[in-house]
Amino acid sequence: MFDYKSYKDVDLKGKKVLMRVDINSNIDIENNRIRESPRIHALIPSLKELKESAVVIMAHQSRPGAKDFTSLELHAEEIRKLLDRPVKYVEDVFGEKAINAIKDLKVGEVLVLNNVRTWELENKQFKDFSEAANLEMIKTLSPLFDYFIADAFGAAHRAQPSIIGWPTLVAGPTTVKEFEYMSKILEAPEKPMVMLIGGAKALDKFKAMKFNFENDKLDYALCSGLTAVLIFEAIGVDTGEPNRGAIAKDLDKAKDDIKETYEKFKDKIILPKDLVIDDNGNRKAISIDELKEYNAVTGDIGPKTTEEFKEIIMNAKTIIANGPPGIFEKEVFRKGTFDMAEAMAAATKNRGALSVIGGGEMGTAAEMSGYAQDVSFISTGGGAMLEILSGKDVPMVRALREKKP
Repeated sequence: MFDYKSYKDVDLKGKKVLMRVDINSNIDIENNRIRESPRIHALIPSLKELKESAVVIMAHQSRPGAKDFTSLELHAEEIRKLLDRPVKYVEDVFGEKAINAIKDLKVGEVLVLNNVRTWELENKQFKDFSEAANLEMIKTLSPLFDYFIADAFGAAHRAQPSIIGWPTLVAGPTTVKEFEYMSKILEAPEKPMVMLIGGAKALDKFKAMKFNFENDKLDYALCSGLTAVLIFEAIGVDTGEPNRGAIAKDLDKAKDDIKETYEKFKDKIILPKDLVIDDNGNRKAISIDELKEYNAVTGDIGPKTTEEFKEIIMNAKTIIANGPPGIFEKEVFRKGTFDMAEAMAAATKNRGALSVIGGGEMGTAAEMSGYAQDVSFISTGGGAMLEILSGKDVPMVRALREKKP
């Protein structure tokens, strides 16, 4: 399924390696601290495995223009707290300071470079890998390293220079683990296979669902969030202006395809029977027929839908969750998402189901619910996982295949 060389296939002992990772974190700007850093915690075992190498970390934080677009100094501090080895930081990506720090780095030490997206060209996508390989950053840094490790699975769907530009590439520990779970889902998933779909990116999630139905992988799609709104509107159900407004562009693009796909697989596409609105701080469940009348944002699935979804999950052998059913950040809309996390955990524990959560928001929700430890795997890349599950040859996967050392 995935054709690559891993970090275990090469001798890294005593070598200088550049490791492109994803440690994008939730930052409290006002107090200049990292609130949550699950990706940094996930990086520590990888760094411990590479203790006989000199490791240079390249990563990003947010994107230009965003409030949390910061340097990686806080990230370096966090790594320093968690790792029992020297961790250095340099406020530079590939200038003189960075070059000198890389040259001075000893085996057993870790060096964190500054946010790679502070270099303008990192924010561009390069379909032609050779074009990226000729950029200044790649040409400057490449001669300083023995190996280049691709471990930023969360950015695997981005054709940015630091992901695809290096002369050779091996998959890092996080990527290897991600590929193992993606292979289980894509090659021969145990049936029944269920996909729980929620959150935003409605059209992308619809496409992933369609691809898996058409390839006879998927038995049921439990649709919630904006994907459910998108399908309802395509088949003529009025969900109210606040809901419709959020998916209007997607609906214009793909209404006929959505309608046709629903007609073809309607016995397998499970849409909500009831949804929840905020009634002065309280949960109020309304039926689908009442959506037009209330004309309000629906922020969660209702009790009837929750029970139906739970029953299907409890009978499944493979469960993929991409996106939360509710706006779980608000307490009034949290219950449905937490109930789904609980059902996935129970199916895993009691029936040996394989349960995979696609990073991002659903991963955070699973952590908050207390059930994260009981599912099989939480991916570090919601967007990357979604594209791989849609059958796309994502840039980092292609680069690993084409740039084996």
